Formats: sequence, structure tokens, C-alpha cells
Amino acid sequence: MTQHSADQQKIHELIKDIRFAMMATSENGRVVSRPMTPLLIEDDLTLLFITQRSTDVAQQADGQSVNLTFVDSGTFVSITGTGELRDDVELKKQLWNVATTAHTEGGPEDPENVVLAVLPDSASYWESDAAPVAVFSMLKAAVTDEKAHSGGHGTVDL
Repeated sequence: MTQHSADQQKIHELIKDIRFAMMATSENGRVVSRPMTPLLIEDDLTLLFITQRSTDVAQQADGQSVNLTFVDSGTFVSITGTGELRDDVELKKQLWNVATTAHTEGGPEDPENVVLAVLPDSASYWESDAAPVAVFSMLKAAVTDEKAHSGGHGTVDL
């Protein structure tokens, strides 16, 4: 990774090993979410996915605000940004894998298949303590009437 701010590095470290994200878009004033697999996190934290141009996610995300939610064992990250469709065949070839073959038709050369990039503008994260520490903190709070410490939280402008 090159020249990341400490905030960017923190977000990258939190999400780099999480296999799935829930991507939320808007459809006729309703929020719609679906699981997506990030295939690459670029240096500026742009997240890249493969989808098909005719899908609801591609149509709802292109040029619009989206939200990505990553969750993994006590780590929670929410990234907001703007969706952008990219037709770069070489990039599609770079990202193509068994999963994209299983969920799309054609291949990287098929113009129906596109890269969906999410250009991030902010992220929020929550990190909870390990289960035994969290349980102890909750029990202590119950006995002492103090608020339980639940880990770290932050919001980052990207």
C-alpha cells in the first residue's frame, strides 16, 4: 500500500480480510441491500466488484450513493461512497475468478460484465473487545452502574 493516511490504513486493515460486504443502494426511495464480494481494494480505498450491467445493483449504484457494510467477529465497518461502472477489459481480466464465473455469464470480454467501483468518501468503524473481556466489562457495568467499555469507534473522511 502506498502513502495512506493513518485513517486510510486503519480502514484497510479492518476490511482487507473480510470476504463479503453488504452493499446498500436506493430503489424508488427504499434502501436495498445485497451481499457482494470485494475483489480488490485500490490504494485510495476504492473497492472493486464484478457485476453485470443489467443487474439492479449496477443500475442503482452507477453515479449514486452507496453504502458498504463489513462485519467480522467484533469488527464492524460502514463505508459510504459513490458507485461507478468501469468497462476496462484488462481490469476485468485481472479481477476475474471462479466466483465471477459462477455468478455471471460470458467472461471478462463480455460488455455485459462490468467492474463496479465504489469510490469512498467516509467510513465509520467499531471494534469490540474479545468476548471474555466484553462479558467482564458488561458484568462490571451491571454491578457498578458504570457504562461498559465496548471497544473502539471512529469516523474517517476519505
